[in-house]
Amino acid sequence: MDYIVNNTGIPSSEWWKYKPAGTSSTMDFSALAKTAEGGEGGLTKDDIVAKLSDGSKATLRRLKSNPNFISKREWMDLTSELNRMGVISDTDYMGSDALFHLVPLGDMDNPYTLTGDMRTALDKINQWPGNPFENYDMWAFSLKKWATVLSMERNPDGTPKYQSVAPIQKQASSCSLVSGLVKDLLKVV
Repeated sequence: MDYIVNNTGIPSSEWWKYKPAGTSSTMDFSALAKTAEGGEGGLTKDDIVAKLSDGSKATLRRLKSNPNFISKREWMDLTSELNRMGVISDTDYMGSDALFHLVPLGDMDNPYTLTGDMRTALDKINQWPGNPFENYDMWAFSLKKWATVLSMERNPDGTPKYQSVAPIQKQASSCSLVSGLVKDLLKVV
């Protein structure tokens, strides 16, 4: 189970627009990068940008020229469209979603404890900076730091307190993947 922070101001009646489309054909960034470098099959960066709506293309152009004034809604529209196209997997889309920041709780018998740094990061993440790359970099860094702290915690007998912090690491990876994908698409526009 995850803790959900809604920090958008978007009415709940519109949330359905930003949930994963449940596409069956997904491509991760490594496959996209391989394809763009001349690999077999799949979509190239040019193909992806060509298939985007005019609004998403405009967001990409604005991100390229000045990434500091992108609204959360513009970013969410772009990433949602990439998810519906199958370029961003549902897992990575949800792990990097700007609408809800899912904080993994661990297993129910031994939930992850929130550190002071993580509470501060959750407060900061609620304040969209206008630059989605800064937002994602900060969130991914905070998640990685949290995972590192949790992985060092020990029970009184010296055994690791948590069996795995992989859910936190996966979410950090999703943020980096989505951010990297969009940065790569900026080379085309």
